[in-house]
Amino acid sequence: MSKTLIFLLACVISRAAISQPEGNTLGLDQFYLLVKDHHPLAKQAKLIVQRGQVVVQEARGAFDPKLVSNYDTKQFEGKNYYEVWDTYVKIPTVLNVDLKAGYERNDGQFLNPENTVPSSGLYYAGISVPVGRGLVHNSRNIGLKKGMVEQRTLQNQAYSVYNNLFLDANYIYWTWFGTYQKLKVATSNLELMTERFLGIREGALNGENATIDSVEALIQVQTWMNNLEKTKIDYQNATLQMQNFIWDPDTNMDEIQPDTVWSRGVVFAVDNYVDFAMRNHPDLNTLEARLNGLELDRRLAAENIKPILNLNYNFITGGDRSDENLTGVTNNYKGGVEFSFPLFIRKERAKLKQTKIKIEEGDLKLGHKTREVTNKVFQSYGKMTVLQNMIVQQRQIIDNYEILLNGEKTKFDNGESSIFLINTRENKKIAAELKLVELEADYGRALGFINWSSSFYIDGLINQVQ
Repeated sequence: MSKTLIFLLACVISRAAISQPEGNTLGLDQFYLLVKDHHPLAKQAKLIVQRGQVVVQEARGAFDPKLVSNYDTKQFEGKNYYEVWDTYVKIPTVLNVDLKAGYERNDGQFLNPENTVPSSGLYYAGISVPVGRGLVHNSRNIGLKKGMVEQRTLQNQAYSVYNNLFLDANYIYWTWFGTYQKLKVATSNLELMTERFLGIREGALNGENATIDSVEALIQVQTWMNNLEKTKIDYQNATLQMQNFIWDPDTNMDEIQPDTVWSRGVVFAVDNYVDFAMRNHPDLNTLEARLNGLELDRRLAAENIKPILNLNYNFITGGDRSDENLTGVTNNYKGGVEFSFPLFIRKERAKLKQTKIKIEEGDLKLGHKTREVTNKVFQSYGKMTVLQNMIVQQRQIIDNYEILLNGEKTKFDNGESSIFLINTRENKKIAAELKLVELEADYGRALGFINWSSSFYIDGLINQVQ
């Protein structure tokens, strides 16, 4: 039975040695790059930015020149009742002034007298000016500005996708890191406990150690065998979660492991995080963009209270006339005035008041969100500072446990202690090492949280996704 037990323990040692994956290390920054370049949500964010560009392109279409050609004819019982043909180019401008130039040619036995033109046709060029409503603020230029606001909103939506994605990726990475570190601890301790058991057992057979000590050592081996199996499952599950974020076909999770060299990372003063959040946080910028859009609605609503007063003037000349007439003043023209104004303007005043109420609501939302973002930055920064101090103290605790353990081993060698006391010291030291792993992982998550709460994750993306 003793030979069988030794064989089984030798197998345990070999299994523990190969339980840790071997391969290239994957640091947190490298992991972020893989997520940014290959994750479906990151690609979706790029599409959101492109959608914003298309929105602006659509709004600019309101200022595109238009070529229009209208042709109407009526033929009945061999008679040419009429042929009316009008072709023109219309050019809208930002000031809502429309320029128009065209050619008109009409003919027929029963042509409407107002459509009568010279046989060679009629050229005309004119302008339409809204003297009242719509000269400065109108649906066209407001629409373009709102398109730009929508573009900024969609861009901030894309930044928010990146920000949340990196927060989730950060959490999973440090879970992966923690389970791998615990796997290393379990593996090394199982090897240590196994070697200790074999030594104590050999001493018990030679009469140098008590038999009960070998039983105590065997219990430790069995305990760490179970611990190793649990840490292996935890690590496998964390690796599967990592695969939810790594979509690069060239990255094989079976061949990589986390970077086990823990570092504090790049940390700035808390004011830097707050200032960055106030300038770049996607949630705050989205609310500000919506307020800008509401301000544009307010301007348009205020403009609609004005009366409609449009002036139209078209210079006309026959097709057989000299072109020099086109450059001078002539009595040949077509003009008109359009006036309209609702007597009570209840609809327009209600729209303006409604927009002002929405602006007040937006200001309140922005103020609340600003306070919320600021408090989250301070909260996460405070937690990160505390964890940093705890990590320093935890390392000192481990060093002190190491001193106690070495002292207990010396006493055991002098016959003044027992394997039970050694295991007790050892277990406390191991528990302290596992606690250090948890603190390091928690610190990484806290640093990720402050990068998320301040939107610092998008610092390197602001110019890349545009």
